[in-house]
Amino acid sequence: MKNIFSKYFSSIVCLFAINKAHHSQYLCTASGYHPKQEIILLGVRFIHSETVFPIPVEKVIILQQKIIDIHTHIWPEKLAPRAVNHVGEYYSYEMHGKGTLNDLKESALDAGVEYFVIHSSAPKASQVEDVNTNAALNITDKIAGFGTLHPEYNNFEKEINRIVSLGLKGIKLHPDFQFFNIDDKRMYEAYEIISAKGLPVLFHMGDVNYDYSSAKRLAKLMSDFPKLICIGAHLGGHLKWDEAEEFLIGKNLYLDSSSTSRRLSPKEIKRLIRLHGADKILFGTDYPIERHKEALENFFRLGLSDDENEKILFTNAWNLVYNK
Repeated sequence: MKNIFSKYFSSIVCLFAINKAHHSQYLCTASGYHPKQEIILLGVRFIHSETVFPIPVEKVIILQQKIIDIHTHIWPEKLAPRAVNHVGEYYSYEMHGKGTLNDLKESALDAGVEYFVIHSSAPKASQVEDVNTNAALNITDKIAGFGTLHPEYNNFEKEINRIVSLGLKGIKLHPDFQFFNIDDKRMYEAYEIISAKGLPVLFHMGDVNYDYSSAKRLAKLMSDFPKLICIGAHLGGHLKWDEAEEFLIGKNLYLDSSSTSRRLSPKEIKRLIRLHGADKILFGTDYPIERHKEALENFFRLGLSDDENEKILFTNAWNLVYNK
């Protein structure tokens, strides 16, 4: 949504802007416009006015913020429509993205998100190597990728070494689509190697149809591998947040914020984030479920502090994924 606005505004709600000249994002808490800047407002409702309390832009912009999206998905152009439809039908979600690399880039750029991490998982062991090879093709200095494994894959050490050599930054596992328990003993050799290499593992968490990705299972795995760097997607348990709170919230793992805003109120999301601690929360869209403007609008409705926003939107993911 691009607009070069009139000189002043009033009654702006949830104001988030990008200074295009400096490629930086700004969170604003009042209305205002500087005629020498082009400003993009994301999902803003406003009343146009040139008479009501004009405020200079330098008094409006209070926070400069880079953003990393820790949780996105794409597929090849020909497969993307079917894959997106499948995810939407399975989770009863209206899908807002096309699931392609170009659309992901467009979504991120539209919202001023410079960095994002792409995840793929392999439904079959025979697909692991191809998935990882393709994931590496998308890597740039700002686009990171996670590889994947499967419990029936027959040479964990070789493939994990290859994942590292490809420049992939971690491992993504989706137990409910790969049909294995998080604490499946067949994966323990892989977890041992991953832990020794200091690679993070992002687990899909929570499902109403299966117990594969339950918070209780991840808690057991963490007990067995205390040095394993775990990221629990969806605040630790999609549609299973009571279990996440019982077994994971406040424990030594990262949680991402993806696919929570359509199921939980801002008040409840904020409560869980603060109960766990902003030092261990990562911003995620789960694109193509959400586009970036939508996800950021929902995130800023939480009303977290500037320090919490900085950690969740950038610092935590930067230190975990990019600054290595």
